Formats: sequence, structure tokens, C-alpha cells
Amino acid sequence: KADAVTCVIQVKGKVRHRIEVDPEISESDLEARVMAEERVQELLEGQSIRKVIIRAPKIVNIVV
Repeated sequence: KADAVTCVIQVKGKVRHRIEVDPEISESDLEARVMAEERVQELLEGQSIRKVIIRAPKIVNIVV
């Protein structure tokens, strides 16, 4: 069993960042971790988030 998996973070449908996460992470924990990432905050600065689509632990898609 893997110790960590790569989670892809998409903003506006394009891959913008990747992080290593626990394969058993919950969707709410994953969303909190993604939103705390400095790179994600830079990408979302001045924009309003319309929707966050989470498929833990593999992908998070942020629609602005």
C-alpha cells in the first residue's frame, strides 16, 4: 500500500499544482489542505470560487 499519492490541483481546467497526500484522506481534509497551499492562494487571488470538485485523493478542480 502506498504511503502517499499525488493529488493534481486544477484551476480553470488546467493543471496548476501537485501535492503529496495520504491515500486515505477525506474530501474535507483534502479541500482544506489544497486551499492552504501558497501556490493555490496566488492563483485564486482576486477571483471568486464558484465550485470546488473533489475526487479524493487523486484530483481537486477549482472552478472560478
